[in-house]
Amino acid sequence: CQSEDWNAHRHMCKPITWRLQVNNGNVTCSQRVYLRDLRKNDITKGMEIQVSVVELHSPGRFFIHVQSPELVEALRAVTVELQKTNGGSLGTDYKPDTGEVCAVKYSLDQNWYRGVVQSVAADDGNAKVLYIDFGNEEDVTLDRIKPLAASIEPIPPCALECSVAGITPVTDSWMGVCCMAVRQLVAGKSLTLTVVDTQENDRTYAVDILLTPIGKQLSTFLMDQGYAVREDVNKKRAEQDVDSLVSASLENFRRQSGGKNENMEAQPPDPLTQGLGDTFAAMVTHLQSPYDIICQKLDNASVIQELHLKLRDHCSQAPVSKNFRPAPGTVCCSLFYEDNQWYRAKVLAYSSEEKVCVGYIDFGNSEEVELSRLCSISSELLALPMQAIPCALAGVRPTAEVWSEETVLMLRRMVCNRFLRVEILGEREGMALVTMIDEASDPQGNVAEMLVATGYALPSNHQDEEKINKIATSGSPAVAEKLQWTCAELPTEGQMVALVVSVMENPGEFYCYKYNQEDLQVLAELGAELKRHCEADITPFTPSVGEPCCALFSGDGAWYRGMVQGVWAGSKARVYFVDYGNTSDVEPAHLRAITPELLKHHFLAIRCWLAGVEPLSPQWSAESIVRFQALCVGQQLHARVLFITERGYGLQLDSSGQNVATTLLSEQLAKAQAHAKYVPTGPKISQQKPAIQRDTTTSVGPPKPAAANENEPPTEKQVKKNNQSKATGLLCDLKLSSDKFPLDWRTVELPRNETFQPCIAAVVSPSLFYLFNPSHVYVERLQSVMMDLAVYCTTKALPSRCKPMPGAACCAQFSGDKNWYRAVFLETTETEASVIYADYGNSEKLPFASILPIPTEFLELPFQIARCALTGKEHFPSVWPVEVLELFSALLSDGVLASVQDFDGNSNLLSVTLQIERGGGHLNTMILEGLQSTQTGSAKTRRQEPGQTKTPIIATAPVTPATAPVTPATAPVTCWLSTDSSICSPDYASPCCCRNLVQKVKHIFLLLLLTYSVGGTRP
Repeated sequence: CQSEDWNAHRHMCKPITWRLQVNNGNVTCSQRVYLRDLRKNDITKGMEIQVSVVELHSPGRFFIHVQSPELVEALRAVTVELQKTNGGSLGTDYKPDTGEVCAVKYSLDQNWYRGVVQSVAADDGNAKVLYIDFGNEEDVTLDRIKPLAASIEPIPPCALECSVAGITPVTDSWMGVCCMAVRQLVAGKSLTLTVVDTQENDRTYAVDILLTPIGKQLSTFLMDQGYAVREDVNKKRAEQDVDSLVSASLENFRRQSGGKNENMEAQPPDPLTQGLGDTFAAMVTHLQSPYDIICQKLDNASVIQELHLKLRDHCSQAPVSKNFRPAPGTVCCSLFYEDNQWYRAKVLAYSSEEKVCVGYIDFGNSEEVELSRLCSISSELLALPMQAIPCALAGVRPTAEVWSEETVLMLRRMVCNRFLRVEILGEREGMALVTMIDEASDPQGNVAEMLVATGYALPSNHQDEEKINKIATSGSPAVAEKLQWTCAELPTEGQMVALVVSVMENPGEFYCYKYNQEDLQVLAELGAELKRHCEADITPFTPSVGEPCCALFSGDGAWYRGMVQGVWAGSKARVYFVDYGNTSDVEPAHLRAITPELLKHHFLAIRCWLAGVEPLSPQWSAESIVRFQALCVGQQLHARVLFITERGYGLQLDSSGQNVATTLLSEQLAKAQAHAKYVPTGPKISQQKPAIQRDTTTSVGPPKPAAANENEPPTEKQVKKNNQSKATGLLCDLKLSSDKFPLDWRTVELPRNETFQPCIAAVVSPSLFYLFNPSHVYVERLQSVMMDLAVYCTTKALPSRCKPMPGAACCAQFSGDKNWYRAVFLETTETEASVIYADYGNSEKLPFASILPIPTEFLELPFQIARCALTGKEHFPSVWPVEVLELFSALLSDGVLASVQDFDGNSNLLSVTLQIERGGGHLNTMILEGLQSTQTGSAKTRRQEPGQTKTPIIATAPVTPATAPVTPATAPVTCWLSTDSSICSPDYASPCCCRNLVQKVKHIFLLLLLTYSVGGTRP
């Protein structure tokens, strides 16, 4: 084709390009791979499938995974093969084509994935790629792109690109608040998707999604909330900048204008004349921004209607002329796509030789039409002045350099489809500077004042608006302070905190607030402040989903802080009471705008669930709920955070000295918690999230009947039972995640009462250290776990933002080979963590980007390290000086003997003695005696400063994990007192004369340090 018929085929065929592939030193040639070379999905129009959304840019572009075992297995196989073929291959300066599918090294986890090259900047040495199996994009350097190996199966892209069918955004693009609302509705959920249409070679899909909780399709929800409008397939809008089309328009016009009717006699009619101070009733017909509004006088409605009848009669009688080609700037009749009616239109520009952009001079909007939809106009129809009145809203200016999409949307809601009273205050840039009053509202609303009061605009100080004070009856409106709020948080470092339950649903969902004097004082003060504010401010409040407000609780007639969760036209608004946790439907008359002053203190309600238990059946039984209430309601609880998930804080609760979860389990009212199975979600680009994310999950549809006890007042001491839906993903500064770093991983039980020489892997303290125990290695099971772990880690979305606690399990990427292994945290800082590899015993420090949460299914095979502590640990202090830890680690590494005395369900309890040739002595007894001898000074025990962390003592040097664990060799003993190593060589036949002295010094030093640490006095 290329050699013989290329002159004929070059316009249709794409030349074949070849690439070199290196396999074990052999160079072979193979073709580049493009999307067209991959298999196509078998998804067709009309199919209904179960999916999950893996990446959402907007309702107009998002990516899904079809939920099927076949997809998971195919993705796993491709991912493993990509690592295999690219992990050790030679790096080359590969120059990819735009549209080529390549192997791309993802920046976050340094693993290889399939990516299609969207653009190449060769000069800068980078390219923009789309990961076709996960839907996310990033810019990568060319050295991280390799050709796709021939061994990679050409399976279809696993991430399918979709858009919501049948709708378009109300503004030029999808607004951020809209995308946030959709993201919260679909994220992490199994969804039923219907394929409405297929596009672009059957690789993108127009779809609709059923939102089961609200019983509506996603397209209907977006239109109901004012984010979208129904798409008109017959209407092809041209909303480009007219000035940018002028040059191309004139060229298109001139090409075929010779001998054609250029309509030069039809010049635009005069505009309506208006005078300063004129007031008239009007309706907005077109709106681009507060500075670009088109309105019509209502008094001229009959004249405009008569004009339309004359236009219809004229165009129906006028002969069709292929010779009509009106010049830009002239006026003609144009058939509007939306209603197929004739209107007066000015020719703005020729977008092509056969299409023209026209502006409707009586309404202000524009569109692109074919020349066949134009008709010449008579002079009689040009006698009436242009009815569109260009206006600019006085008294406002944007909060940024330009008007935001949110402001334009809010203005549309205020003025469109309403009768307004317009007053002309002046002129600016050819437009009438006006004030607009909505006379239909009660009281009458000034549009400019409402924009300022709601924070969408600032008051204007423009010199041309000297008469702006006529807008307000009591001076210029004040600058609205933007509303900001925060939520109460619980400590995540293992500290105990006192809580009081405010709303009880069941053990899986309840709300608490901190039991401290400050928060109790805030509750009391807020009640009085809210009452004063709401009784003084009777201005009607329009609720908006995700915005805070003041709400009257029907149970006691008092005002409380709330968050709007849902609104229904002409009905109630659903409000979540942010300081207590209950929700209620509130009449619009019982809502007030909230002030920044009332938001200065964080929201007090904290969403929680009881960790370690789950219901015996799908729902919690009434008996379990009653028992849980009896344990918790009206009690001061002591809680510790174990997990942070999408349901809030997972807590360990103690009530009156008894563990609540253990009590429910022992009374057979709950079962031990099972863990969710892992579902791969693919690589993601780490993004900075806003500190406070507003909840835009919207409840739609008629409100459900309230439960009998729903309207109990949110008082300070009484728990309010509420059967309505609770706040989903309450707006907290803390990023909630389902990722987990479990502390309750199962350690192997060592044989009891057997003396052995332990291999110390890492030491945290006498209360926590780890032994390497390779005596029972299930090689096949361990290899299987490692393979599954690699797949999980290479397809996991993001590292967790939660700061794990020492002793928690995780997945860690070893720096030596970039593979993933099971590991346990030893210590953490703000930027990195020390971990011990649980199946190999070596340790290292890693950045958090190399650490991932670990699903519980990977913890079923016991670790090869054993969690241990000395017997008598209940008498040990919680904080140890670094010197004692160093000495303890040195003693453990110096040839000790150990025997397991007991297993307390969490750790192997060891009795440790020093070997006879090294002085003998029972280490447990030495520590306990040291503690007992200084008991009188225990009141002065030094405490660790907040935030201070201890460095774990690593007994063995890092090694590269091998296929089978290897026991590290014991280090030789070094004499403390002699500089001549030959004196105390391990090969010396007779006992060293100084060893007994060394051991005695060690014993004395340990006791002195223990005395110092407990008694507070330095020797």
